[in-house]
Amino acid sequence: MAQIDLSGAYMVPSKVYVGDRATLMLPMSGVAADAAINSKLFSSPDIIIHHAAIERRPGGNFLTVEFSAYMPGILELPPLEIAGETFSGIKIEISSILAGDESAMVLSGPALPLAIPGTSLLIYGSMSAAIVLSLLVIGGLFWGHKRLRGWLAAWRRRRLISSMMGTEKRLRRALAKGVVRREILDALSTEFRGFLACFTGENCRAMTAAEIAGLENMDGEFLGGFFSHCDEIRFSGSGINGEQTLEMLGDLRRFLSGLAA
Repeated sequence: MAQIDLSGAYMVPSKVYVGDRATLMLPMSGVAADAAINSKLFSSPDIIIHHAAIERRPGGNFLTVEFSAYMPGILELPPLEIAGETFSGIKIEISSILAGDESAMVLSGPALPLAIPGTSLLIYGSMSAAIVLSLLVIGGLFWGHKRLRGWLAAWRRRRLISSMMGTEKRLRRALAKGVVRREILDALSTEFRGFLACFTGENCRAMTAAEIAGLENMDGEFLGGFFSHCDEIRFSGSGINGEQTLEMLGDLRRFLSGLAA
């Protein structure tokens, strides 16, 4: 009889952030390495199962489940049918890049040619912290509090937009180099949600397309349509052509240009 040892399960990398591509390793007993996994690969807005297989490794046979998650917290994998038995209740923990003390964060190693989703915003935050502090001290001496606050808000807005424009260019270069288009759209969705979270102060990473459409002081009609169309392409199960990917990147560029105007 096949058995999964949940106590011996581990993930590669050990700490997985939203948008990362990772692998869950579960020790198996009573099942051959070539046993069939009959469950279809599972996709949802929260998690995508890319591949599942029984592999022979040092120490015995392991069930390996390769996945990407787009919701922080404790997520449960779909039931898997292995060697005639159904296994459910397998849970994974996904960390949020925006949550917690940034000084304690350790980013997992990149599993793709693309940078880790959210990297551009984290780099911007860490590099600009000293600059912002200096500006606060200088501004407090020469300007009033209200004027300084308005100036800093405008400066932060420009820096966020500039950072996201750089991400859009990076994804275009990745597309030209032949990176998998679905992975580019996964990174685009995650990076854009992170940008909106920093820009609006709302937890956009956990929002649906309809909820993002309701953000105040933003172009809700565009944002709702953008994320709905992006998810439709990513989770359609069919091939993604270069024109679809370029169209999504072009829509993002026009939106950012409008914000910067």
